[in-house]
Amino acid sequence: MNERIQKIISLLLKEPNITISEMMQKLSLSRRQINYAVKLINNTLRAKHFPEITRHKNGTFEYDTSIRLLIQAGKEDQFGELSDHDRKVLIITYLILKTSYVSLNHLTSFLKYSKTTVISDIKEAQKFVKRNNLEIIYNRVEGYSLKGEKDDIYKLATKLFLNNPNLITSDLIISITKNRTIAKKATVLILDIEEKFKATFSDIYFKALNNLFQTILYRSQNSNCKSNCPSDPFITETNEYKFLKTYSGLENLDNVDLKWLVLEILASNVYDKTNLQYGTDEVKILHFIHQIVEGFKQKTLVQIDDQKQFEKRLMNHLRPACYRVKYELPNIEKLELNNSENHQILFQIIKNLIRPLEDWIGKTFPKGEVQLLTYYFGYLLASTPENRDINKPIYKAIVVCSNGIIMSNILIKILKEILPELNFICTMSIREFNNSKERFDIVFTTLPLNTNKVQFVVKPNMNYSEKIGLRYRVLNQLKIEKTDKEINNLLELISRYANLTDNQVLKADINRMLLKQNFDNSDDKKSHNLLSYLHPNYIVLNKDTNIEWKVALHEAIKPLLKDKKIEKRYEFELQRQINNPDNYSFLGTSISIPHSLPKTGILGSGIGFLVSKTPIEMPYNKTVNIIAPVAFSHTDNKLKAINQFTSLAMDKNIINKILCCKTSFEVYQIILKFVEVEEKNGDK
Repeated sequence: MNERIQKIISLLLKEPNITISEMMQKLSLSRRQINYAVKLINNTLRAKHFPEITRHKNGTFEYDTSIRLLIQAGKEDQFGELSDHDRKVLIITYLILKTSYVSLNHLTSFLKYSKTTVISDIKEAQKFVKRNNLEIIYNRVEGYSLKGEKDDIYKLATKLFLNNPNLITSDLIISITKNRTIAKKATVLILDIEEKFKATFSDIYFKALNNLFQTILYRSQNSNCKSNCPSDPFITETNEYKFLKTYSGLENLDNVDLKWLVLEILASNVYDKTNLQYGTDEVKILHFIHQIVEGFKQKTLVQIDDQKQFEKRLMNHLRPACYRVKYELPNIEKLELNNSENHQILFQIIKNLIRPLEDWIGKTFPKGEVQLLTYYFGYLLASTPENRDINKPIYKAIVVCSNGIIMSNILIKILKEILPELNFICTMSIREFNNSKERFDIVFTTLPLNTNKVQFVVKPNMNYSEKIGLRYRVLNQLKIEKTDKEINNLLELISRYANLTDNQVLKADINRMLLKQNFDNSDDKKSHNLLSYLHPNYIVLNKDTNIEWKVALHEAIKPLLKDKKIEKRYEFELQRQINNPDNYSFLGTSISIPHSLPKTGILGSGIGFLVSKTPIEMPYNKTVNIIAPVAFSHTDNKLKAINQFTSLAMDKNIINKILCCKTSFEVYQIILKFVEVEEKNGDK
């Protein structure tokens, strides 16, 4: 609301019988200016369901005194136009923060909408809180109040604050509580927690935590009712609980207030955490993570560089996820489900791997949380060494992500794939970026930043067209035109046979086309089945009664060497892998699947397959009947084949049939029929 409109409303309230001529004189405005201002005021009144201003023939005005609600100390309207949903959320937020009754006048003054509208909104709010085990009660003398268990009130506050970050801000809470001291105390508390645990909350969760801390501290300070509920052992085991239990200034909190302060911390995504002095719960979760990663390696045949560091990073995401899932709290970070065949297979793998973790917390992970884990593990499959550009990039780039570590890692991996020409240094939170002295040329960010550097606003879940568009914009703006020479030659050829009217437009279109052709998007390619890598001439039957494992490996790998799928050194690498006591390269009870990274001597993709009726004694007291050395030049589009191979290894009937075969052709026919059945079942 501009200053002119505020002056007109103030004058109307001060002098109810003022005429337009008198108003023109007092405000030094023309008739046209006043009429236009009144029109704008009426538009706002109409939207808020207030009576409009009318002007009589004698120049006087008729209006309702509710227009005073449009003025807020000379400032613009606090909310502007609000949707029905927004008004409902704001009413519930107001009632959460006010531990006593509030009148209808309080709510109409707060929202600046008519009583009729607010009463209607309260009815919708009553329905909403009822679904969350709460009740908005009404007393004719005192007004409205939110009633229910404190646990349910804090859970509802968490859901509302996290899902409406642009509506429920720290300024809004301060305007309701009129308490800046608690706001400062909340901020200091979060910073002390970050310092104590060497952690950095994601930007989004930092703001949400501040709002939730204010709410808990304010309600605790203004409520006479203290809960004596027993402490939750799942919470009290944590280092965060022990820290807050002795934190100065929190001595008067009851068990529920303290529990929710701790829970809000535990459920918030961290951007980074370097403190490795794990509490009891963290040790347990890290054990589950190790099991998940080992299972992932076995089911996808992926080797993970610096696995311990990877598991520690995964802890920063999975621990908050456990607390969100157990206590049914929302996750701000969301990704749309990728419907590609590879992603669906990987999603099911991850879903199966986290079942022991679900048993521990007593709740099933919702689809959204599993999706995030799936994307994170999925990008391990895409970040293989052979996809990296050998040319040293000229430009240095950083990624600023307002979300947690999972989203940040996903985003930087996506950008590295889209733009291998750039040297991506690191990811940062917005707060880290504002204090950073890192030298870089370009910044990719999820939210616009106040910087003079070249910046591109991006999102983690870009579709194929958005990735192509981003690549084109970046290369075009940075003048990295790798295809320029080819395009110019093509234009010259076209110009010999056609009359070109706009060379630059045609050049841009050709450039986009070539970028799209050259850009590798594995999700858009059809996955290959097991038979794409296990050919009939790769199958070997052992005729000897006994065979030493190194000899068996050599015979199994011979066809791959002959077909130039591998180098000789790959065989020695697999021998080293098998000799490792931590070797996990087994499927079921009968198959060994030694494999390693492409850099150890893989030239192409293929699977050797040696069958021995007599068990082959492997190192460390293991025996198998089949040795199947696997060589994948990269893991894109191999998930389907790996999944089928795993199913085959687990099928004892199929293994027994294979062991009874007398020729390689018979083995291949059994595998062929098995794959056909798998394909048919997969299409259902």
